[in-house]
Amino acid sequence: MKDGDKLRPFLLKYIPTEVEPEGNAILKDVDKTLSTYIIGQFIVSIVIGAFMYVGYLIIGLDYALVLALFAMIFTVVPFLGPLISVIPALFIALQQDVGLAVKVLIVLTVVQQAEGHLVTPNIMGKRLNIHPLTIILLLLAAGSIYGFIGILIAIPAYSVVKTIIGNFRKFYRLRKMNT
Repeated sequence: MKDGDKLRPFLLKYIPTEVEPEGNAILKDVDKTLSTYIIGQFIVSIVIGAFMYVGYLIIGLDYALVLALFAMIFTVVPFLGPLISVIPALFIALQQDVGLAVKVLIVLTVVQQAEGHLVTPNIMGKRLNIHPLTIILLLLAAGSIYGFIGILIAIPAYSVVKTIIGNFRKFYRLRKMNT
């Protein structure tokens, strides 16, 4: 991401100049797709932070806003982020009441279920023009085949492949002019 402005010119060096506009358009589409994914992930994080804040307020947890912001930041990391973000909430809940710690885990479970079944498929699906069921199936398949790494890269990889296939005509023209 830091050197994103240098990658496209680097890759365009390997494309013949007569088809450079098509190659540039394809790379711009891939770049747009990946940036859309990243923005979508941040939107999901904000929604999860808001859900956690409401849940913490409902159960009466001290420092609900700070803990929800912490959860929002860590939600950017799929699956492990929410588990890490709940640790401070559990410590604060245990200082208040042992039963409150159980309620924190219930809030986490409810929010994670909402995120996995409603928020992420709908937000990412709309932003990337991918059906929510496709996202769920991608995550399940990638998780079972490649584990955590598969879950991290499934949606962006699928989006890039979908973009490339959508630009197949341009690739075909690049190949035809190359021969």
